[in-house]
Amino acid sequence: MINRYEDIPKLFKNIDFFLITDKNGYITYYEVINNLGSRIVKNPVGMHILELHQHLTPETSTIMRALKLKEPIINEKQYLNIFKERTVTILATTLPLISGDDVIGTIEIDRYLDEDLAQYEEEDFNNNINQNNYFFTIDDIITNNPTMIEVKNQTLKAAKTSSPVMIYGETGTGKELIAQAIHNHSFRKDNPFIVQNCASIPSSLGESILFGTTKGSFTGAENKAGLFEIANGGTLVLDELNSMDIALQSKLLRVTENGHFRRLGGKNIINVDVRLISTINEDPYLLIESNKIRKDLFYRLGVVLIYLPPLRDRKDDIPLLIDSFINEYNKKMQKKIKGISKEVKELVMDYNWPGNVRELKNFIEGAFNFAEKDIIDRDSIPYHIISIDKNNNSNIDIESKFDLNEALKEQEIKYIKLALEKSKTITDAAKLLKISRQLLKYKLDSYGIETNHN
Repeated sequence: MINRYEDIPKLFKNIDFFLITDKNGYITYYEVINNLGSRIVKNPVGMHILELHQHLTPETSTIMRALKLKEPIINEKQYLNIFKERTVTILATTLPLISGDDVIGTIEIDRYLDEDLAQYEEEDFNNNINQNNYFFTIDDIITNNPTMIEVKNQTLKAAKTSSPVMIYGETGTGKELIAQAIHNHSFRKDNPFIVQNCASIPSSLGESILFGTTKGSFTGAENKAGLFEIANGGTLVLDELNSMDIALQSKLLRVTENGHFRRLGGKNIINVDVRLISTINEDPYLLIESNKIRKDLFYRLGVVLIYLPPLRDRKDDIPLLIDSFINEYNKKMQKKIKGISKEVKELVMDYNWPGNVRELKNFIEGAFNFAEKDIIDRDSIPYHIISIDKNNNSNIDIESKFDLNEALKEQEIKYIKLALEKSKTITDAAKLLKISRQLLKYKLDSYGIETNHN
């Protein structure tokens, strides 16, 4: 005989969640038996079931349907935002409590379904979802460079708000590190941090990946939460936004403007609170002009714009970064490398680093594999670094000599300064250059060109 609510779970095996509601769907008892993380609401007793799980509706909630139909619902799969770290998949069994002809409440027994997040996506695009427990903080950004110090200040300021952030920088400059730092210094730090590489989203699956699906919306479709639902309360990073299909960008714009959406094939509106961070590896205004990013989406997601300079523009940080990477790989590889030789230091300071900080880190890791002494010397480093030796005229710095981006940058700076000299205002200079005033202002800030023009 059952005398207490607490005794009910003893009748069942493998129960992870257990709750009881009254006849209106308000929770009167709730218990998490298998603790899988930090609950979003510590004590939901007194809350309505649709308040606790805002993504559910009277039609999709097993509790609300059991109350209405007066029939049990056995082992129905649901996706619930029970834990801060993630949305979990459960098998819900809901039993109506009936007294005479009246339903007086429900008992729901939920079993955690060990459905790996990898199975959420139709293919293996899930490899781009990052829910690691470890996040970089502002202290992990190692720099003495004035521009990067300002980036750190911008990062901390951005973390205090919920405004969308766009991070612009070449590949390998550390855009995701900045994104993680923003999240980890915000009030959302204990909630999900989801990273989606937009380059891996095919146009045919983009809407379902972002917004989820409703059972029957297409052949084989099930009720599945999309990335916005999974990231609810936390941060969603859209990496390489400029790789996203332009048609999908229009659908993304709608949810960024109003904070709600419908699942693919669904009729019910789902409200979410998600902080959006996007990253791009090209000049945003050039992306707009080339129609790779919608102008209206850029204005919405680029409310806060953070520019990360390439490593060649912050070479004063190279010694600091090398010391940090050496310490890291000493621990990983159980070695005792003390540093780099004077010759190698001169070579790395002369090298252009087209792969930026990521290339520098890989360079140190590669040197660790060949180093036989406690100092990384010429014999431990790859040939393309050695080939820039200034003392050997037969060796040509191919990377630097043929760096088109750097050459274009130098020419842009030259023409911008020339236009400013022949103009009284920034607007006049922009007209002379045949670009918008906003684009010219952005380039002035990016290149650090000072001017007294208004």
